[in-house]
Amino acid sequence: MRLLRPSSPVARRHSARLGPILAVVSTSWLAGCYSYQPLTAIPAPSKATVRFVFTADGAKQLRDVAGFEMRQLDGTVMRTLADSAVVVKPDAIVTVDGDELPWRRAELVVPWRTVERGQRRTMDKKRSRGFAAIMGAAFTGVVYFALKSIAGGSGTTLQPGGGVPE
Repeated sequence: MRLLRPSSPVARRHSARLGPILAVVSTSWLAGCYSYQPLTAIPAPSKATVRFVFTADGAKQLRDVAGFEMRQLDGTVMRTLADSAVVVKPDAIVTVDGDELPWRRAELVVPWRTVERGQRRTMDKKRSRGFAAIMGAAFTGVVYFALKSIAGGSGTTLQPGGGVPE
């Protein structure tokens, strides 16, 4: 049986390979799988993650506030203003030209009359379970082959005997 010294170059190389893989797997695991469902409740619930697709007239109305015409907005509902508007903290927008841009400005008041379609981001349990199963299988495979490689690798072996020469 071959044993690797923890400080050997082979052991360090294998642990260096596993680090980024484990980071990607754990980050992906926390991300989950989401889908957008039609927004059924108006006013939208506070702190809901939403996507608004604007009408052509609505995009023109919001041009004065935003500085350009928006086709779509993804963000978080901060509060509602009666049944006429919602205050959103945008994360990203898509212009009518198709440009995807991050939003680095303040909150935006969105009148409901400007919205063609409202959607709410929800966790898709079926896709999340499938994703978790695939990631679990991939992780198991990586660990299996890493351990197999380390155990059968060409690293240094510990041999009984002599010790340090004098």
